[in-house]
Amino acid sequence: MEPLISFIITYHNEPEEYLQACLESIMALRLTADEAEILLVDDGSDVPPTFAGRAGIEYYRQEQAGLSVARNTGIKHSKGQYLQFVDADDYLFPSVYEAVLERIRAEQPDIVMFRMTENPIYKPSAEPIRVKVKFPVKGAPPKGSRGGGYFLQHRNLRAAAWGYAFRREILGDLRFYPGILHEDELFTPQLFLRAETLLELDAKVYFYRQHDGTITHSDSLLMVHKRLDDISFIIRELRTLGKPLLERRIRQLTLDYLQKTWTLTHSLRELRRRARELKKEGFLPLPIRCYSPRYFLASLLV
Repeated sequence: MEPLISFIITYHNEPEEYLQACLESIMALRLTADEAEILLVDDGSDVPPTFAGRAGIEYYRQEQAGLSVARNTGIKHSKGQYLQFVDADDYLFPSVYEAVLERIRAEQPDIVMFRMTENPIYKPSAEPIRVKVKFPVKGAPPKGSRGGGYFLQHRNLRAAAWGYAFRREILGDLRFYPGILHEDELFTPQLFLRAETLLELDAKVYFYRQHDGTITHSDSLLMVHKRLDDISFIIRELRTLGKPLLERRIRQLTLDYLQKTWTLTHSLRELRRRARELKKEGFLPLPIRCYSPRYFLASLLV
């Protein structure tokens, strides 16, 4: 029997108490064994987690190859109608995630989006969860345009791959690009282009844990330049797709790239060098648009 949803957990040397909280949050959901599967993909940890042999968990271990490859391994072995990525150091709020499952059962959208929180003492509200955005809506998207493409044109995207559950059949041959950081920024816009129907729930469903062990907290010069070079690569890759619906996202990523260059290096020389490259390739100047107050002001300055 095909499960309703597959939870793909990627793991690499995270503290076991984090992984335990992650697994327990999923197991607390009102799902039968036939409705859900949990896949734990170990990306070459020093020591396999003690949960590797736990009943109800499918465990896959691979040589360390990075988050993209680990997620692709999870996709390869998953059988659910829907997929949900969860990082091993994060967890779901079960009482709130039930609303995601309810929408999946009732409406079967291609993508269900939700919000996250970094607050470790956050207590989910008992108030009914409303649908913040629904695509397609009456009169939109235009004829011949997919709901996901319409969203990318008119809304700001949160690209984190754990920020939504999606129907696996819209994936096609799309997979995470191996060997890069910020891989979600390349994967998620392409996935949205394939989606006909989307729902966005106005609810904090996912706990995102900030701690020193994450890549984004590394201040090594090598890692800083790796992050910047990979964002630069992603911007260029998205443009090579030749999809006008991605223009808004490309412009916002370009701004993020410039801001990260300054905040990570504090080097005016480095900022100028990378800005010159962008201008030479036609990414700058940024068009003045009201995508957000931050983008509008920055586009005037840039």
